[in-house]
Amino acid sequence: MDSLTVEMGELAAQLQAGVITAWQADKYGISRHVRRRLADEGRWHRVYRGIYTVTPSSWLQRAWVGVMIGGSRSSLGAEAALSQLGLAKEPRVITVYVGKQTSIPNLPGFSFVRSDRAGTGNPPHSTVAEAIIDVGERWEADSLVAVIGTAVTGGYVSPTKLRQELSKRSRHRQRRLVLELISQVETGTTSALEYRYRRNVEKSHRLLPPNRQDRPTGQHKVDNWYDRYRLIVELDGRAYHLGLAASMDMNRDNLHRLNDITTLRYNWTHVVRTPCQVAHQVATALTRAGWQGQITPCPHCPG
Repeated sequence: MDSLTVEMGELAAQLQAGVITAWQADKYGISRHVRRRLADEGRWHRVYRGIYTVTPSSWLQRAWVGVMIGGSRSSLGAEAALSQLGLAKEPRVITVYVGKQTSIPNLPGFSFVRSDRAGTGNPPHSTVAEAIIDVGERWEADSLVAVIGTAVTGGYVSPTKLRQELSKRSRHRQRRLVLELISQVETGTTSALEYRYRRNVEKSHRLLPPNRQDRPTGQHKVDNWYDRYRLIVELDGRAYHLGLAASMDMNRDNLHRLNDITTLRYNWTHVVRTPCQVAHQVATALTRAGWQGQITPCPHCPG
């Protein structure tokens, strides 16, 4: 066995998270006989027909294995692509698009989808827009608005690109929801908590819509700013603040108070479990500041 030849092959495999195909091994002069010996010695591990790993297993390695099983036209999609792009956690099941002409039965930990898709990157993956519209078929609103908000505000994708990608899908289980969430992100909603506030507090009680992600004093950005009534409503998805974060919140609130601005703060528990109470508190603050409107009780408001 030519150890230098094997080492060159293994070095090449490092660029693919420790995965190498039989075809690639042949290119480096590593014959079937040598590959069998390496496998018998436990140095290489055969994970699928013609596919070997030469390093300890990892999620990225599994992703590469899935792409290699899928063939030359395959690419990661859905949650797997979002994970590769840094927009989602590593999924237990890796979705791989393999082309319309390719049929591969699903294997444990993999879902192979017959659909043409031009992948990019290493391993090849779908675009941000494609991956978000993929998961838009089955994710619930909270998770969807969070990933759309992160992707749009982070500059990964534009609302226009998302709408264009959605328009290519003749069938989409949650088309109306995805369009609604894209529009909400476009007008300032960037998290699941902000979506819940907008839906369960504002819309359900017909509250006055605020300016979103605005800077009342030109310094600090806030979630909701009722400028005419000098009222801020801040939403915090974290259970609590400690240390520097709490100090920053306090400094910001004090600055606003010195500018005759009132701040109301709510977390996930308030908005999700007691949206009616939040709505009535916001309405009270607005009314005291001169709002002439009237809150509309929702079906869940106490009588």
